[in-house]
Amino acid sequence: MRIIMKKLIPIILSLTIVLTLSACTSSQPKAPAESEVTAESDATAVSETPTEASKENGTRTVSTVMGDIEIPVNPQRVVVNWYIGDTLATGLNVVGYYGWMQKTMPFYDQMMTSTKIENWEQEEVMALEPDLIITYSKEDFDTFSQVAPVLVIEESNTSPERTRIIGEATGTLETAEKTITAFETKLKDAKEMFNNEAFKGKTFSILEDWGSTGEWAGLSYETGSRGGTLLYTYLGQQYPVKLRELIETSGNGRGTISYEVAHEYFGDYIIWCRQEGTESEYAQSDIWKSIPAVAQGHILEIPGEYQGLFYFDDVLSLDAQLDYLVEALNTLVD
Repeated sequence: MRIIMKKLIPIILSLTIVLTLSACTSSQPKAPAESEVTAESDATAVSETPTEASKENGTRTVSTVMGDIEIPVNPQRVVVNWYIGDTLATGLNVVGYYGWMQKTMPFYDQMMTSTKIENWEQEEVMALEPDLIITYSKEDFDTFSQVAPVLVIEESNTSPERTRIIGEATGTLETAEKTITAFETKLKDAKEMFNNEAFKGKTFSILEDWGSTGEWAGLSYETGSRGGTLLYTYLGQQYPVKLRELIETSGNGRGTISYEVAHEYFGDYIIWCRQEGTESEYAQSDIWKSIPAVAQGHILEIPGEYQGLFYFDDVLSLDAQLDYLVEALNTLVD
């Protein structure tokens, strides 16, 4: 997802539309059991607890997807490519990050006190004098290893597991686990809400209107970004049958649906993502009012200025998204 969205950054910036940059799988996300949410690290990432720190050089050996690397016992200046929320959740000091920033992100204040890296290049990263670089990209290992130790965590590791991996590698596991536990406790309570009469057995769609013309014309659907990871993977909610068939047939976790047939893909509840500064053409059409979810008032609108809240899928973002969704969905209950 990160790779796909990275290619769409120019479109995102020009339209002020936030899509997540996470790689969507070709199949429907499956709701994890409680034990899966706290599963052990993927074997291709940090595969074991770091060894005892070397008293001589103040480093610890960490086994990663790129092999064993030496990182500082107590990193003080961390630079991050994409994984800023996962890193902040461990309590580490992020002095620089590469990625988009928006005021409704739950760690916006921390981002403001850090440095936004405009060009992910060696010179700009080196200027921040990092003692650790955390990234999703294997390519970054060769590019930046001369600057500082590079901890590569593949995107196959979902959050909160990414936070746990970072905590294990940097000696901040206790803080990481406290953050994860707080989210999992809140998640458990939220699942009980989704089992009540109003939501049990209902289907959900995440949709956004891209207009009637242009390359992305139609309504876009989402399964990972814009709250999809939280809604489908962690809360275990289901797609409407038509949307499920489209995802399975196309192999795409995101895509667009033409205005002519879009009404067939609306679930019992709709997460309706708005674009900042624009009005939805589709919502002005005659067919809009005839859609059952619309007629019943089961539309949860996400204002354009809240797109940042639903941009990342780290544990801090998931936690904040959960608060928003639970409160907002409760207002839709008859």
